[in-house]
Amino acid sequence: MIAFRRPASPRTIVRRIRTAVREEPRARAATFVVLVGLATALAMLLSPPATVAYQVGIVADRSVKAQRSASFISDTLTEAEREKAAAGIPQQYKRDPAVAVGETGKLAATLNAITRARTDTGLTRDQRVVAATRVQSSEVSGPIAADTIDMSQTEWDAVAKEADRTLQNLYAQGLREEQVAPALAEMTKALPATWTERQKRVTNALVSQHVKANDLNDPAATVAQQAAARSAVAPIQVQVTAGEIVIREGSVVTPQDVERLRALGLADQGPDRAVVFGLIGWAFLVAGVLGLFIERYAEEAWADDRRLVLVGLSVVVLVAVARVLVPAHTLAVYFAPYAAVAMMLTILVGGRTALATQIAAALHFGILSSRVDLVAYVLVPALLGMAAIRRATTAREFVAGAFNVAGGNLGVIGAFLLVSRPTDVIGLLQLGVGAVTSGALSGLVAFGATVLLGHLFRITTVFELRELADPNHPLLRQMLLRTPGTYHHSLLVANLAERAAEVIGADALTARVGAYYHDIGKMRNPLAFIENQTGANPHDELDPLVSAQIVSSHIRDGLVLAERYHLPERIREMIPGHHGTSLAKYFWQIAKERGQAVDESAFRHPGPKPRSREAGIVMLADGTEASVRSLVAKNAETIRAMVDKIVEERVADGQLDECDLTLRDIHDIKDAFCELLLGVYHERIPYPEDRIARIDPARPPAASG
Repeated sequence: MIAFRRPASPRTIVRRIRTAVREEPRARAATFVVLVGLATALAMLLSPPATVAYQVGIVADRSVKAQRSASFISDTLTEAEREKAAAGIPQQYKRDPAVAVGETGKLAATLNAITRARTDTGLTRDQRVVAATRVQSSEVSGPIAADTIDMSQTEWDAVAKEADRTLQNLYAQGLREEQVAPALAEMTKALPATWTERQKRVTNALVSQHVKANDLNDPAATVAQQAAARSAVAPIQVQVTAGEIVIREGSVVTPQDVERLRALGLADQGPDRAVVFGLIGWAFLVAGVLGLFIERYAEEAWADDRRLVLVGLSVVVLVAVARVLVPAHTLAVYFAPYAAVAMMLTILVGGRTALATQIAAALHFGILSSRVDLVAYVLVPALLGMAAIRRATTAREFVAGAFNVAGGNLGVIGAFLLVSRPTDVIGLLQLGVGAVTSGALSGLVAFGATVLLGHLFRITTVFELRELADPNHPLLRQMLLRTPGTYHHSLLVANLAERAAEVIGADALTARVGAYYHDIGKMRNPLAFIENQTGANPHDELDPLVSAQIVSSHIRDGLVLAERYHLPERIREMIPGHHGTSLAKYFWQIAKERGQAVDESAFRHPGPKPRSREAGIVMLADGTEASVRSLVAKNAETIRAMVDKIVEERVADGQLDECDLTLRDIHDIKDAFCELLLGVYHERIPYPEDRIARIDPARPPAASG
């Protein structure tokens, strides 16, 4: 019996595709390029709002008036002038020396052969005439051969000499095809007047058949000269003044009219098939380059689906804005806050990815507008805004970013205007207002987009971390009330982690907030942890393995609370990461002392190990603070020794193998811990007993009645 395999359900297929996209590098790259390229191509092919659909040759059904001034390069007029300049270039020729050498050689051979026939005494006259007609290098007819044989030696010597000289002179001055016949006519006239008719007849017959054009047509040189003439023609700039009638009703639309409409943003000509394929290919090319850059140089963003989706949406939005504004709104294009996207991505995704995304958007602006100034206007101010934002820890940075973007906009506009030398003062003022408005909107939109998109895409922002660091956060309030010892421990760990992160250049705010919440799972069973105990220790009566499992359970309980209160992933990582897979050493040693069969893996925490620098710092800070707190004598030597011991144990146990902490970082972290712990546990001056004011115990109130 044949067993048929049941086809996979759509849900199963989708799950397999998602798994392949997440785990297979090639599938992930292909998916990014296809989705971003396709979305970008669709955005570029959307037609902007059209005002007039006039084309060349159509009779205008209404007049069109310019609503603003504009200056543009007229391709039609420029091309006409260039064609005129190219048409004025004469045909170019190249002299071929082989023609002169070959023909003069043939004539010399003919003259030598006739001379030999004339001087051959062994032949009769008729035989010498026949010999002269058989010359291979020239065609000598019978009458001409007879004339050459019957000439006197003096006549023949003059003919031979003059024929060679005449032919060489003709080639020396150069002959074109159309100059050959006139040159032969002039040659006959130029023969010596003292010659006999026979001499002139023979010379003309022998020389004329060897006169050919040696100045040959050179198409390549002609094309080069025409190209040079075209290049020498400067682009013709046309000025349209506000209020000017661009097209009059009833007139036939000319190419110059269409150019004016385009410059004013009043023309809408849909792309032809070649343009469509060109834009699609361009979209996929830029998407491929962008994906390759992020994969190679922004691995953190590449591994995060949400960040990649945000990058793709950013490119599509910028392209859609470009398609709407270019070329329909020549002035409005300067008001759009392009830099807001780069500033927002710098905070949510990372500086390298933001830079690559903005470059991709600027390239799309370039192909849609064919204007270098717009490419610079989209890219340069965005770089200045990114430099001002950094981590956006305060609203002041967004204000600084807005000023930077406005300054960059003005700088780009000013530079290009100085090059083009415009004369429209009103247009200059409009561009200046657009530049300042774009800068202000960039700061405002970047601030709003960071908050909104960070929440929608669940990307941790500084604003969210600051909310979590607020002592009035519900989880921190519960920790203070239910586990005051753990709360105090978390504060000290946060101080240590923040200082260490600052020293090595990690995210200090993330480290602090992560330290605040790393032990929230202890709220479910506070008395199981020594910092919250005020009496007997319940672990004294329990099996060490059970105690180890109870202690480890605060990791699972903490993750449940983190999910319930929607803690960000970067903070949630600290809950299992602050222990990693380390050994619950205290209970493991007790089990060994009691002679129990000890399985070390049963006493280890579930993990995983810390994967970020901040999580690794919190792990070291947690172990260091708890160990130093247990010291009887807290001085520089004991604290330093304990810090070294705890850190070296974590390193030797492989707990830091998956995070990016270097040996230099670890050394700096230990120094930061020691510096801060010495400040916390510094020695205090003992106050004399007699200087302490004693307060008498309160007396009970007298009984009334």
